[in-house]
Amino acid sequence: MVGLSDNTMQPGPWDETVDSTGETELLIDGQTAQISTGFGNQVIMLQPPSSAAKVIGILLIIWGAINSVFLLLAGLGWSDSEIRAQQGIDGTGIVLNILSGVVSISTSIIGGIWMMNYQRKGVYLVLIGIIIGFLFSIILSFTGSTDAAAQDTGLNESVVSSIAVGISAVCSAVCGLIVAIPLMISNNGLDDSKLFG
Repeated sequence: MVGLSDNTMQPGPWDETVDSTGETELLIDGQTAQISTGFGNQVIMLQPPSSAAKVIGILLIIWGAINSVFLLLAGLGWSDSEIRAQQGIDGTGIVLNILSGVVSISTSIIGGIWMMNYQRKGVYLVLIGIIIGFLFSIILSFTGSTDAAAQDTGLNESVVSSIAVGISAVCSAVCGLIVAIPLMISNNGLDDSKLFG
């Protein structure tokens, strides 16, 4: 039986050793500590959904209510022939304005209610309403509703119509961006509901 001498023993993992230069080294052996969270490998922090959809939905409902009041006041004003002549609006312009107002009011209120309930289809409905309203504003600007504004400013009617379309395009783009804010937020809380299908 061969005995083990002190020269053949392995140094312990915490023992100091001397390297080739004569300096003492401390050797550490082992593994890093694994911290267990009890959740597996990934920790996902759950937060309540963003309230952006609810806030914008409430604002849309208020906007639709204000527009309905203005549409009623405009309808009362258009019932007087003197006011119609002063504004330079005819029967076609009245019908187009009323249709545009009804589309704007209905999409704002219904879409706002859906957005308050975190339904994605509410955002899409309001965006479609903004596009339809922009198309109505283009039609209205070229049907003679800008005659009074052209006479007041002394500009050509086509210039006034182009300015009106440009202002309407900017306003529609800004409104569309504001309504689309919940779609740009990662934790928006919106469901997967679709407007069509």
